[in-house]
This record gives sequence, structure tokens and C-alpha cells, in this order.
Amino acid sequence: MKLLYKLLLGYLLIVVIIGTFSTILLMHTVHNSSTNLSIYREREITSFVQIFNTMIVDEGNLKNTEFIQTLFEESINKLPHIKRLTLHAVNLKTAAYTHIVSTDTDIIGTPSHTEDIEAILKNKTTILYETSSNGEHWIDITYPIMNKNNKAIAALGAAVSLQESDEVLKKAIMDLKYDALKHVIVAVLLSILLSLIFILIVVRKIVTPVSKLIDATNAFSKKEFTHTVDISSNDEIGKLSSAFNTMYDELTMLHATMEEQIKIKTEELKTHFLTDALTGLSNRQALSEEIKRHQEFHIAILDIASFKDINDFYGVKIGNRVLQMVSKKIKIYLSDSNLKIYRLGADEIAILNPLVQSKETFQETLTQLINNLEHETLYCENEGVEINISLHTGLSFESEHALEKANISLTNAKKEHKDLVVFTKKIQEENTQEKNLKMIIKIKNAIKNYDFVPCYQPIVDKDENIIKYEALVRMKDNKEIISPYHFLDIAKKSKYYKHITRTMIFQTFKAFENNDYCFSINIEAEDILNEDTRHFIKSHLTDFKDPQRVVFEIVESESIHNIAAIKEFIEYIKKQGAKIAIDDFGTGYSNFTHLLELEPDYIKIDGSLIKNIDVDTKSYDIVKTLVNFAHNLNIKVIAEYVYSTEVFNICKELDIDEFQGYLFSKPSLEIKD
Repeated sequence: MKLLYKLLLGYLLIVVIIGTFSTILLMHTVHNSSTNLSIYREREITSFVQIFNTMIVDEGNLKNTEFIQTLFEESINKLPHIKRLTLHAVNLKTAAYTHIVSTDTDIIGTPSHTEDIEAILKNKTTILYETSSNGEHWIDITYPIMNKNNKAIAALGAAVSLQESDEVLKKAIMDLKYDALKHVIVAVLLSILLSLIFILIVVRKIVTPVSKLIDATNAFSKKEFTHTVDISSNDEIGKLSSAFNTMYDELTMLHATMEEQIKIKTEELKTHFLTDALTGLSNRQALSEEIKRHQEFHIAILDIASFKDINDFYGVKIGNRVLQMVSKKIKIYLSDSNLKIYRLGADEIAILNPLVQSKETFQETLTQLINNLEHETLYCENEGVEINISLHTGLSFESEHALEKANISLTNAKKEHKDLVVFTKKIQEENTQEKNLKMIIKIKNAIKNYDFVPCYQPIVDKDENIIKYEALVRMKDNKEIISPYHFLDIAKKSKYYKHITRTMIFQTFKAFENNDYCFSINIEAEDILNEDTRHFIKSHLTDFKDPQRVVFEIVESESIHNIAAIKEFIEYIKKQGAKIAIDDFGTGYSNFTHLLELEPDYIKIDGSLIKNIDVDTKSYDIVKTLVNFAHNLNIKVIAEYVYSTEVFNICKELDIDEFQGYLFSKPSLEIKD
């Protein structure tokens, strides 16, 4: 319908413009033509005299004075602004020029004036302007009366009141303007009526077919293959509709074919994606999908003992055959149990019990399965190999972190050379202690080998311009880069934590000494409260040539308790020109009074609030409150964990100042320009 409105508006606009222009032009012409009333007055009287002249064209008619007298009187009655009419002619008896007929009967027979006589003798019109005793203005015009031979035989005098004549002429002009305007308005209205008829024709011939095409195209774009275009015409619209219907038929067939092919390929890919190619069992991904569908379940992980030795001694081909035979035997043995079997990778097979068996029955089923498999010999006939296997099994009856707990049980079963171990908290604690001891050894070696390194992640403004970098600690373990999630809490419980902080301070200041970027370093309250570490930080800041480029991010935690000492450190830092940020603000031990007491330059809102802000209204409201609170204190706000455009746009909408996350860049060992 937009096209219809445009056509109607355009047509009406043209009509209005042409009508307005025509009216102005017509009024201007009438006005210019009627400016000099005396010309119109003279034309009026001249026309009037010419009418009389046709009635008096020879001397014989001059003798019929009664007819002329009657004619004069009737004329004055009809034209009241003409006050007097007089006919001058020569008296044949006296040869004198006299008033032979006049509406003023008192002057009939009196001698004519000189101008009246000259009108006859010299065949010319004379005009005299007069003013009466009462101040009224008159015009006295004398015209020669011509015979058939164009000889003047008499003179007609007309006395006209200028005031009354002007009023008559003005009224005539106003009537003329009114008639002209009326005709223009009628013409405009007629044009509008014609435009409406034209629009109806356009709607029928163009707009309606085009609307049908638009509806069909929109439906087509939404994959609604139900709209064809029924337009029976031989014009361009009809041809376009016919071409569209042809395209519709072809694309409908193509779409149906593609849908079928996509469906087939999707099923194939899904099967391939969720199936282990070697054993034909469902794989780890399928297990993850299945676990999501159950709130409570039991799970066991089976592992072939010394499977690496089988591979090394007999070769990978035999090892694969062993996995295939074991998988097949497990599948056959459990075929009537409704338990589900998955290959996790390598020689590990998971068995899921979605509570189709009780704990006791499930454990008993696993025990019998292990006994059966361990008492069977596996024959690889083509290779002439016979192999007996033994199994270790980890079992978890807890649904939360079930795989992790089953793995812990499996590790314990291997270590203690048991067929089956059920997960308990005691086993978890022992496993955690063992992991912690191993991690402490790694931390010690990393400090010794200088394997604690900073990674740099950019922080950007609303236009995605890099304004500074945050230095994030990482630990190298051979070729692996380990996140602080795995070692930092363990390091804090050991004597090695302070070495990690000092290494980060030293390497970060060195990395930024020869460029112009601002940068931030994470420190914790215990770094500030540790005298040696505190002096180490102050020393490096004092020696740095541009301390105003440095930001110290103090991690929000329960260790922020000695506020006086921390405030003293912050005051020193700010005197040097550096800035302070409160990290991970908004969750955990967040305390709004810290902002009032520590007076930071920035707060960095905790990532757990930012990452779900596009779908979690509670997070949105909390962040909005934090931003308003901080801005009221002239504190800038940084959002971390910005991983999508949607999250970024919402953060900008909330007027957050700076942004950090995978949307812009992952942490890197190098500073990227």
C-alpha cells in the first residue's frame, strides 16, 4: 500500500501545485488588466456609443428624436452611473449646432459647445473631466456619430459619474475574479476526482498485483511454500507473476529435495557424531546428551588393565580387535538390562544406569560382567592370537559431577588393583590431596625454571579501541599452558605464592617499559599485607618511568580486612600517579563500603554477572545498580567476560565504560597492537 500512498500523494501534490499556480497567475492577470479603471470606463462608454451609432447611421434617423429620446432614457435607467446623454446635430434651417435630444430636457435646442461641434467637424472624440459644485467628479465624453460613409453627421455626449462608474467597474472586476477562482476550484476538484479514479485503476492494475507478489515473496523467504500468484494479465506485471510462479515451482521442488537430503545427511551426521567408529557404541558426546535428560542416574567406567601393553606387544590392530570384541561382549551381556553403553575413548567404556536398576542390582550386574569377561579368552583367529583381559571399574551413585567421581573411583581401583571401587568422599579427599601434592611440585619447578609467565588481554572502550591490557598469570608445564584456576588456590596455601606475584610484577613492568600502553596487574590483599611483597611493588612502581600507565587490580575477597593498611598502600600508589581497581566486584565478599573507604578509580564487575546479562534479568538489575552506584562516586566501570555482541551491546546500554573478553581477544603471550 505504500506505493498507492505515494501515487496518490504525488498526484494530489501535482494538482495542488498546478491549481495554485494557475489561480495566482489568473488573479495576477486580472489584477494587472484592471488596474487602470479609466481605460475600462472609456471602453465601456465607447462600446455603448457604438451601439447607438448602429442605430443612427444617416440623417433620416436623426429626425426621429422621439425614438432617440426614449432610447436615451431607457439606457440611463439601466446604467445609473451615466447621468446624461445628449445628441448634437446641425439645424438645417439655422445651420447652427444645437442639442437636439437630451435626457436633460432643459438644454434641448440650446447651442452646442465647441468640443461638441469639433467632434462633428473634426471627427474626433473629446474628453473633459469636471467637478460639480457639490464636489462630485464627472467625465464628459463626446463621440462623433458616423454615417455609412464614415462621415460625422452628429455627436453623442455622455456625462458619467466617476465615483459610481468606478464602483460598477470594481464590482465587475470582483465578479470576474470570483468567477475565475470558482472555475479554478471546480477544475481542481475535478482533477482530484479524476486522480481518485486513476488511483483505483492503478490499484487494480499495479498495486494489488504487486502486493500479491510481495506477500508471496515474504512467504517464500519464510519457507512457507503455499503462495502462488494468480494474476491474469499480459502486461509486465503478468509476465513477472508468471516468472515468479515458474521459479516458485522449481524452488519448491528443489527445497523439498534439499529438505529430504538435509534430513538424511543430518541423521547421518548425528549418528556419526554420536557413535564411536571403531566399536559402534555411542560415544562420549552421546553420553553427555543422555546425562542432560536425567536428574538422577548411576554411572560406571570400565578400563582394560594394561591395555597399553597389549598395544605395544601385539600392535594397534590387535588392540583395536580387543576393544571391538570386549564392546560386543558387554553389549550382548547387558542386552536385556536397559543399561546404556558408551565408549569414552582409548580403552574406557561407560555404563549408564538411568535408575532402571537399584544401586545393589547395578553393582551386582557390574561384578558379574567383570567376572564373565575376565574368565573368557578373546580369540583373534586371523592373527592366531589368544588374549585374556582383566578390568578395573569405577562406580558413582552420585549424579552431580558423576563422570569426574567415577574417574576418581577408577583411578583408585587401578592404584589398589581392585575390580570395582565405589566413589566415597574419603576417596575424593585422598585424590584431592594427591593432586594438590602433584601441583605443588609443578609450582615449585615452575618457579625454579621461570615458567610463570604473564598473558595479556586487551581492555577496550565503547568503540572497541584498545586502551590498556591486563596481565594474567599462567604456568607453563612442558608445552601446556595452565590456567591459574588449577594452581593459584594451591599456591596461596603454600610458601610459593609470593614468588608468583613478584614474578608477575617483574615481567609485566619489563614488558611495558618500551611502549605506550596502559596496563593492569592483579594483586590481592595478602600481597599488600606482606611486607616484602609490598616493598617489591613500590620499588618497581617508583622505578617505572610512566607510573600513570599502571593500574593495580585488587581482587575482592574476604582477605580485605585490614582496611587501614590497604588504604595506606593505595594512597602511596595514587601519589605516584598509578590507579586502583577493585576486581571481581559484585559477588562473593563484595562490600559497598570498600568503595567509599578505598576510593578506587575503577571497579571490574565479576564475570559471573556479565556473561549471562543478556538472558538473566537478575544479573541485569544487579549490574545496572552497580554501574549507577559507581558513576555517582565518579568511579569508572569495567565489564569482563564479554564474549558476544549481545552482551557487549547490553553493557554499552548500561553505560559501562570499558570492556574485556573473548569477543575482542583471548589472552596472549604477546602484546598485540
